[in-house]
Amino acid sequence: MTLMAHRGGWQATPADLASVSVPDDTDTWKAVPYPRLLEEVKLHLPRFGLTIEREQYALARDGNQMFGVIDTKNGHPDSDWGMAIGIRSSYDRSLAVDLVAGARVFVCDNLSFHGESQATRKHTVNIWRDLPSLIYDMLAAVSVLKTKMAADIDQMRDTQLTSEQAHHIMVMAVRANAIPASKLPRVIAGYDDLDNPEFGQHSAWALFNAFTAFAGTQQPWQQMDNTLRLTEVFRAALN
Repeated sequence: MTLMAHRGGWQATPADLASVSVPDDTDTWKAVPYPRLLEEVKLHLPRFGLTIEREQYALARDGNQMFGVIDTKNGHPDSDWGMAIGIRSSYDRSLAVDLVAGARVFVCDNLSFHGESQATRKHTVNIWRDLPSLIYDMLAAVSVLKTKMAADIDQMRDTQLTSEQAHHIMVMAVRANAIPASKLPRVIAGYDDLDNPEFGQHSAWALFNAFTAFAGTQQPWQQMDNTLRLTEVFRAALN
């Protein structure tokens, strides 16, 4: 359960992405073929010491929306999480080209995105001129983000939550539109399951992963937005 595709979306291979018909350009809108976008991203990864471990993709709207996650090794000493690059784009003008950095938690295979390193480029004139530098600058920020992400995870692991604090974070998450209120029982059940020595007794890390486990059941294009909101909720609650 990693990159999920629901409500008309489906898991896709690189060959599936390449098989989707690319629409014609207009005077104001330029198509970015999915394979070409991924090629640009992969070209830059080795320059920042990132090597690909796994790729996952999804398509929706008859192939007109694409979402991908590239998991990488990042050289961090912790063995239970690594860096991930989230990518999305569209052929129907519903999505810009979006890139965001995240963390893959290997223990329960959860994914969360972090907003400090995020890049967006509309499909307008000169996108091909701007795209390489956009990707480079975003990945350069990822190098800095690794340290921040590690600090965030260590803080959550070391923070014990009272029942009142956990409840407060859940309420904040609903108010921030990181999760529907109707789904909180699933988060609570997941939190109880993760309340163990591996994740820390009553830890913020266990609660965070209970949230991101639910996020993994959402549509892939929602997963990015909601986990970005969730990260901000936890930072506000713990700082």
